[in-house]
Amino acid sequence: MTEAKTKSVNMTFRALYSYIINTNYRNVSGYFSIFISVASLACAFIFWNSFATGTKIMLILIGLIFTVLNPLMLAFKAFKQLKLSPSYKKPIEYTFYDDGIKVSQGDLSDTLPWNRISALMLTKHMLAIYTSRIHAFVIPVSELGDDGPKILASVVQFTSQYNPKI
Repeated sequence: MTEAKTKSVNMTFRALYSYIINTNYRNVSGYFSIFISVASLACAFIFWNSFATGTKIMLILIGLIFTVLNPLMLAFKAFKQLKLSPSYKKPIEYTFYDDGIKVSQGDLSDTLPWNRISALMLTKHMLAIYTSRIHAFVIPVSELGDDGPKILASVVQFTSQYNPKI
């Protein structure tokens, strides 16, 4: 990418929800919670005739907590965060250079060199560029427009020499 690509993006619900879901479920505790849910639902249905009504209800509730209730609560959290957070009210401008990414919003601006990127996470709806274990820039893929595939390929290419976790 010899010429700089500048994109002004607004956070979308799908991108933010995708980021929150992936952050919560792509780790050991997320896998464990899914395992507990599936195991309790399987146990409830396999041993349906062996359990009392209270036990059946308890197992089904435990099964639904991490597979239905938690994703719904996370969707509500994403919606609320998108509507109330002042940082999502204004668009963020990303300029992709050969040396890094310039991030601007209003009067604030910072340049992120490629070697400061510790991890990348790409889903159908967003690209998360991590600068630490917990800090990330979340870019909605839909907001990148026609240049999206080219920008995504450049991000992966430029960060590959620094071995970020992908």
